[in-house]
Amino acid sequence: MNKYWNVLIKTLKICIVMAVVGGSILFALYPVKNQNVTVIVDTGTETISQEFSVDQIEGMTEFSVPVSDSNVEEIRLCRRFKSICVDKIQKSDFDKYLFSADGSIVFNEFACDMMRRQSKSFLLERIIYIEGLCIIALFFWILLHALEEKLNGKYQGNHGPIHEIWRFIGDLIKYKEYVVFAAQADLKAEVANSYLNRLWWLLEPLFNMLVYVIVFGRIMGNSIQNYATFVFSALLMWNFFSKTINYSVKCVRGNRDIVTKVYVPKHILLISNMILNFFKLLFSLIVLIPMLIIFHVPVGIHALWLVSAYLVMILLSFGIGMIFLHYGVYIDDLSYAVGILLQMTMFLSGIFYDVVTGLSVPLNVMMLSVNPVAMFLDTMRNALLGNYVSNVPLIGIWILLSLLLCYIGVHIVYKNENGYVKVV
Repeated sequence: MNKYWNVLIKTLKICIVMAVVGGSILFALYPVKNQNVTVIVDTGTETISQEFSVDQIEGMTEFSVPVSDSNVEEIRLCRRFKSICVDKIQKSDFDKYLFSADGSIVFNEFACDMMRRQSKSFLLERIIYIEGLCIIALFFWILLHALEEKLNGKYQGNHGPIHEIWRFIGDLIKYKEYVVFAAQADLKAEVANSYLNRLWWLLEPLFNMLVYVIVFGRIMGNSIQNYATFVFSALLMWNFFSKTINYSVKCVRGNRDIVTKVYVPKHILLISNMILNFFKLLFSLIVLIPMLIIFHVPVGIHALWLVSAYLVMILLSFGIGMIFLHYGVYIDDLSYAVGILLQMTMFLSGIFYDVVTGLSVPLNVMMLSVNPVAMFLDTMRNALLGNYVSNVPLIGIWILLSLLLCYIGVHIVYKNENGYVKVV
């Protein structure tokens, strides 16, 4: 009987792969009509939004948007997903695209060309639909894989995804005291023989920020307001993400004495390090908060949206970290590959530039929608420095993908952790 079930499951898996490939091709090639474009004028005190239809965009040589405050900070263009900016006109480029007249902002033919270009594009929407399809496919693949393992008895401890989720929660409750103790011990150990003690947690991102401001400030500083704050806020998030991923690869081998002598769920070791990194991130806010005050950055209610960016960052760090934790046990040089990958990700994620304006079309849209690090950095900055909610569909997609990656990582480690002792 199991033989027929296995054949059915394998057939369904093939169907899922074919559905993803076929659906992706369909979303990529399906002809669509031009879209309406929304112009959002941000003055710092108010936000004016005006939507232009396809017919209006097609023939216009100039258009105007009424504003009561002439001190415009930024102009954003959006399409179907109003919270996702597909193009920007920054203050340094205002002379090229617009001028003020009688309580309105008049946009010239160059701005009209930008509108027509965005109206014809459907790249962002196609990528979002493909990502949604991948989420659905991955969910059903996980269910089929769990059923296949249970039927074949490959993993005796596997009673299904729900059982593993409850086991994971139970381990968190059971070992919560160890997690806190280990994080505190690591915090003390890091500064045990240091003259400057915990000041290093402030100095590291601060000096990195100064380097970027000095090197790139001349290029980007004129087009990005509050450039030092812009860079420093991103470095705090990046440091957490990169340190967590780097640690995860060496997690089991680095804790050889614990792993070989007592049983501790391996995700507890990673979570302990994540708490350590998060505490250091919070400590670094001692520098960020005064920077916001010194540079007169207004922080409004929409700054709370940065919580969603941090949630994606934490879930994604844990999900990817758990997968690397497993393969780091068996592949000695994985840490070198991960280091190179993180360095590439750092320069492609817009830590020292705005992804939307710093990269050319269509690379900017692709990077924002495909690279989760670029997305959560952009979301955090828009909430904290721009005081507006952004990237809502992308946040939802990457939360779901991160949760699925978290489950995959936990499942792989639960399945194989008994063999780690033999390797290390």
